[in-house]
Amino acid sequence: MLQPLVRRTWAKRGQTPLLKAWDRHDRMTAITALVLEPHRTKRKFRMYFQLQQRNANHETLFWFLVQLRRELKNPLVVIWDRLGAHRKAESHFAKLEIPGVSFESLPAYCPKLNPVEHVWSTTKYGRLANWPAPSITELETRLQQEFNQQKTEQQLLRGHFEWAGLSLE
Repeated sequence: MLQPLVRRTWAKRGQTPLLKAWDRHDRMTAITALVLEPHRTKRKFRMYFQLQQRNANHETLFWFLVQLRRELKNPLVVIWDRLGAHRKAESHFAKLEIPGVSFESLPAYCPKLNPVEHVWSTTKYGRLANWPAPSITELETRLQQEFNQQKTEQQLLRGHFEWAGLSLE
């Protein structure tokens, strides 16, 4: 959102930091997928994302997964929570009988098992904390930079999976 996520910070005594933000509630939606490549001696992690200036729905998720499947060229096992839009996108795949895509669900109310939640946490509560976005375009640019930087950090991508307690061996 254009409203900054305010976190505690340090400052010199008597010099309280001020965040100048205007009261706008525009927001970005980020669809993110963490990919663990199979059958490799050294596991490689990848992150794919899509940003948009409207809320994601089942159609948006469906087309994101279609593009992801095309790019990966391998069978795709999608593991996600039971959000309504996720269930609708999944049923869309079932109706169209698209090969090479299967779905598994995380248990209800278990964000700690979802490594993508750690991506949000790292970005929103860490890298973007206390940053008041001047405009929706600048927010999009900054998110693009942050996600692109995370995409290149193999140790961080591995850390997202380890945070969720998932065995990678």
